[in-house]
Amino acid sequence: MSFRSLFLFFVFSSGILHAQDSTSVLVRIHENISPASNFSNTLFVNPANLPFARTYSLSELSAGYTTKSEQTNLQQLGNGINQFLINAQSYYKIDSGNTVFGNAYYKNGKRKNVHWNESSDYNVIYPYVTADSIGGDISFEEYAFKGGYSKSFSKTRIGIAAAYRALLEYRDIDPRPKNTVSDLNVQAGISQNIGNHYAVGTSVNLQKYTQSNALKFFSELGAPAVYHMTGLGVYNNLLTGNKLSSFYDGRGYGANLQLFPKDQNGFVLSVGYNHFDYEKIMTEFQNLVASTISEKRFEGEVSYLKKSETQVYGAKIQGYYTDRTGTENIFDNKSTTSYIKISEADRYTNQIAFVGISGLYYIPNPEFSWSVSPGFNLKNRVEKYIDPLRKMDITQAIGRLDLSASKLLSKSLISLFAGFEYSVALDSEMKLSERKDNSIFDMLDYNYSYLSSDYAKASLAARWDYKYDTDLNFFIKSDLDYYQYSNTKNNTCFQMSVGLTF
Repeated sequence: MSFRSLFLFFVFSSGILHAQDSTSVLVRIHENISPASNFSNTLFVNPANLPFARTYSLSELSAGYTTKSEQTNLQQLGNGINQFLINAQSYYKIDSGNTVFGNAYYKNGKRKNVHWNESSDYNVIYPYVTADSIGGDISFEEYAFKGGYSKSFSKTRIGIAAAYRALLEYRDIDPRPKNTVSDLNVQAGISQNIGNHYAVGTSVNLQKYTQSNALKFFSELGAPAVYHMTGLGVYNNLLTGNKLSSFYDGRGYGANLQLFPKDQNGFVLSVGYNHFDYEKIMTEFQNLVASTISEKRFEGEVSYLKKSETQVYGAKIQGYYTDRTGTENIFDNKSTTSYIKISEADRYTNQIAFVGISGLYYIPNPEFSWSVSPGFNLKNRVEKYIDPLRKMDITQAIGRLDLSASKLLSKSLISLFAGFEYSVALDSEMKLSERKDNSIFDMLDYNYSYLSSDYAKASLAARWDYKYDTDLNFFIKSDLDYYQYSNTKNNTCFQMSVGLTF
């Protein structure tokens, strides 16, 4: 991906500037960021439903910088990030029957102090990452495009969407990974009116995912052992050593169903299922398939939104369940030239269950609007490796309160947000059938301490929009998240961005 391609997308998005509706840009921004407009976004997984997402068209082009300092985190994800971001997004109603939408971004930055992971997209491919005991900072470049189109007929709508993401990660000192990721998703959906108020919709999606890993050492003093991890600190003994290249070949599919009011005023029901699997292939060793992952995800939401000109009430319950299973191939390695697969075994599982309830009270007056949104979540995570037996079982309760306010002035819109969250580990345990005094077990202790710690979180955000012209707006936005953990460590994330909306 070149900057030229990204620039052309931004120019195309900016070309919509003179085609937007004549409604004041500040009113359109106010609708876009309102809590009521974003209360039930699961509807818009289906591209056929996008005509109901907003009343007005809006496009945005921005540039920003993010810095994170994380005293505690999974070691495989590092302890911070610095990145520069360019982002463009557009939602445009061509006419009453045609809607287009899209976004694109480019990121360039560095993840700091990554350990026990020389692969990319850890949350996608875990636990089968390539690792060593050294680690370090990792530089990255990432870009993504997404675009879609929805066509409305008298009572029916159809929609299509496609998204592509590419990632390059590398390090210029030993150990030197060079990882490239390609991730393609396509969707198609349909929705149909049921009477005058409600509609029912369904969509399907397909995914193709690949990642190539190549690890090199240039030091003349030697190199550490390279491990191919299999979960909770266990690694494949047969592949340990100097097997430095691997390839992840993944695919996914899913479907969802929605019942919803076309004006987002009433009950919403949505359910979905997604499946993802991949093979980890050792490219230096006759394309040996070392292990495979299969993950199933079930999700659902029921919500209710009651709108009037003066106030909005909302209530929502949502949940999901994921079941991730890792299978390792077992080989006969008596031959020095090739390995012969003799069996396979399911040794790794990670099951996550989540349920959350939330409410909303919102005063939508454009001159001065404000909202209160409380919430409560329960989450259980059970991660297990069979032989040797290792297990983490953590149950968390999370309470949250979000507050927002916005004031519309003659040429400005000032928006403020504050969020407060507290998480308590109701139950947690880590079982190990054996324990050794080495850095792998130190990593397990560190990760367990992070996952099972109580924490308090405060979030603050402010945005100032200035109407330069009827159809053109300049904005400045900043966000701050602060976490205080019970293990006396804290994490901080700060973001600042500037841009144009039109």
